[in-house]
Amino acid sequence: MEKVDWPEPTASPDWAYLPTLVVQLISEKVKSIIDYVRFRAVCSPWRSSSLLKPTHLPPQLPWLMISYNSNPEDDGIRLFYDLWQFKLHKLHLPETIGKKCCASYRGWLVLLAPEGGKEVFLLNPLTRARIQLPPFSTPVKIFGVEQEECRSVDHYSYEPSIDDCIIKKLSFSTDLTDPNCLVIVFLKGMQEIFFCQVGDPCWTMVKMQEEFDATYHNGRFYFCSFEGAMRVYDLNNPEKRLVSVLPELQSVPKMFLEGKSGVYLIRFVVRNPETSTVAQEERHDPAHDTKYTVKPFAYKIELYQLLEQPFGLKHITDTTNTTIFYRGIFDCLTVCSDDWDSLDGGRMYVVHTGTFSAGKNNGGECNTVFSTKLDDGKLELVVSDFGEEPLWPAAPAMLFQPSFA
Repeated sequence: MEKVDWPEPTASPDWAYLPTLVVQLISEKVKSIIDYVRFRAVCSPWRSSSLLKPTHLPPQLPWLMISYNSNPEDDGIRLFYDLWQFKLHKLHLPETIGKKCCASYRGWLVLLAPEGGKEVFLLNPLTRARIQLPPFSTPVKIFGVEQEECRSVDHYSYEPSIDDCIIKKLSFSTDLTDPNCLVIVFLKGMQEIFFCQVGDPCWTMVKMQEEFDATYHNGRFYFCSFEGAMRVYDLNNPEKRLVSVLPELQSVPKMFLEGKSGVYLIRFVVRNPETSTVAQEERHDPAHDTKYTVKPFAYKIELYQLLEQPFGLKHITDTTNTTIFYRGIFDCLTVCSDDWDSLDGGRMYVVHTGTFSAGKNNGGECNTVFSTKLDDGKLELVVSDFGEEPLWPAAPAMLFQPSFA
C-alpha cells in the first residue's frame, strides 16, 4: 500500500497576538459593559488594542444599587445587583462614606454631605471619576433675573435650608465631557429645580408651581402638573414661556421619560375605573420555600411622545422596542429592547417592597423585582431576596445604569 505523507500538525494559534484591527473589530461587537471589562482582562495585547472608554456600547441594562447606612464601621463597600446575570457586584467607594447617595443618571451618582449641603459632587462608580458641584450652603441665582435685580424685594438670592437639600432626581443636558453641559437637580420638598455648569460657583434656580414632574431636553425645561398643565421654559430665552393644558394628562399620575428622539411621558391608567385599590396577593418562591405578599401593580401604562409643532401629545401604540424600568416617579428610565436579545419589549420592570408572610423573616420587608406588560399590569416575579439573611435591606434600591462616560 502506498504511504501517505500527512502534514505535520501545526501549533495552536496564539489568540493573544491577533492583529490589532481584528481585536478592535471583535471588541466593538460586545454590548454588555461587564463583558467588555472581561474582554479587556483576557491579556495585555487585547487590553492595549481596545479602548478604555468605548463609545459603541448602547445604554446599559440597569443594575440596582443597594441602600447603605454610613456608620463608624462603614468600609465603603457598595453593592450593585445585576438583574440580568443574577450577580452581586461589590465596589469599594470610600468617597461615599459619610455621604448620602441621592440619585443616579447615566452611570453617575450624586452625593451630598449631610451638613446642610456644604458638599455636592458626582461620582462614577466604575471609573471613580469625580466632579465637584456648587454647594447648597451658598445663595443661588434666579433664572431669568439679572444679578442686580436679585437685591430687590421681588427678586432675591435664595439659600435652601438643611431640610430641603435632598436631591430626588438628576439629569444632564449633554455628555459631561462637554464644557457647556448642564447638571440639573430636583430637590425634595421644593417647588424649584436647580442647574449649573461644571465649574460654576453657584446654582441657578427655576421656580416651579405645584409641578408633578419635570425634565430637560434640547435647551428647554418641561414641567407638568397633576392637573395636566404643561409649562415649557426656553433656557436661551427666559421670556419665552409656553403654558398648555393637555387633557390626556389631567388628574392622573404621570412622569417624564427620555427617549432617543425627544421627550416622552408615561400615563398611569387605573386598571379598574371603579376603584384604585387592588387586593393583595400571596406568592410562593419555590427556590427558598418562602411565602411573601405583594400588592399588584394597579395600573396599565400608556406611552406618549411630546410634540413641539403643533404642541401636544402623540400616543405611542407600538411599544415592542421599549422597555421601562420603574422604582418610583423620580427613579425611572427606558432602554431600547432592540439593543438586547434577552430583553422583551412592551414591558415595565418594577422594583417593589413587599412583606414576608412566612419563615424566619415573617412580617419583615423585602425588595423584589417584577415585570409587567404595559397593557395589563399583571406582575411576574423576576428576582427576590429570600433566604436566611435577606440580600437587600428594607429601604428600596436605586436604579443605576452603568457607564464609562
